[in-house]
Amino acid sequence: MSDAVARREDNTLDGSQRTTDNYFNVARADDLPVPQFRVALGQTLNACYLDVASGVSISDRDVEVLALGLHRLADWSQFPTSTDIDVTTWEMTAPAAIYRWKQQHHLFFVIVHGILYLLHVLEEAMGRCHAPVVKAFLQDFAELMEASEVAFRLASDFSQEAYDSEVRPDMHAFDPHFSGLFYADHKELITRLRLLRGVGDDFEQELNRIDDAITESYDVHALVCLRFVGETSSLASKDDTRVAAESIRNRYVNRTKTIAGFGKKTKP
Repeated sequence: MSDAVARREDNTLDGSQRTTDNYFNVARADDLPVPQFRVALGQTLNACYLDVASGVSISDRDVEVLALGLHRLADWSQFPTSTDIDVTTWEMTAPAAIYRWKQQHHLFFVIVHGILYLLHVLEEAMGRCHAPVVKAFLQDFAELMEASEVAFRLASDFSQEAYDSEVRPDMHAFDPHFSGLFYADHKELITRLRLLRGVGDDFEQELNRIDDAITESYDVHALVCLRFVGETSSLASKDDTRVAAESIRNRYVNRTKTIAGFGKKTKP
């Protein structure tokens, strides 16, 4: 049985996870997760730097936000300043748009794993009622969320023509029903956001910043969908009338905010 046939017949969550991992070059390890994460971070940081240096249309401020978030990520993972970690990046054999699409999605996934680790440490700090540490964790959490939003925008920093002629056909060829909708790490992140419900009222400013960052991340995802596929459905959608951007801006963001304990906020 070919890999393509196997992917089409494997409709489980694990199958969707493997499909996403394979397409975006994500490797997983059951043992030594921190060293493995440091390797992934080193490779991703190097590739991100080279990609940004090749030319981007995002603002200098966006680059600063991304750099700050990645700096926080390196701090929390205790990434060494001098190391023998292999930071060799992927060889750019694919067209530039596909390379950027995959590379910056990979960066987004690395950030998600960093946020999951941060939430774990935050839970321990909350259990010890250590307010200054909780505040610092919430600030770093917001910075990582803001960095993830920039990473997602950077992933789509190429032309409509490149998406239509290179990126979408590449995903369709890999799997006609390709979707990140059931990405297990993202699902775990959404579930873990329940932890924020236990944060006290003393951290209103930090929580508002996180709330805004969640809104912006979903807005950016929706804008990417509108830009490339317009008022149409995603590859994986079985309902051609369901607009991808509309689902993101309504159903999914509201679900996430409800889990995190944030009420609906209307923009002025």
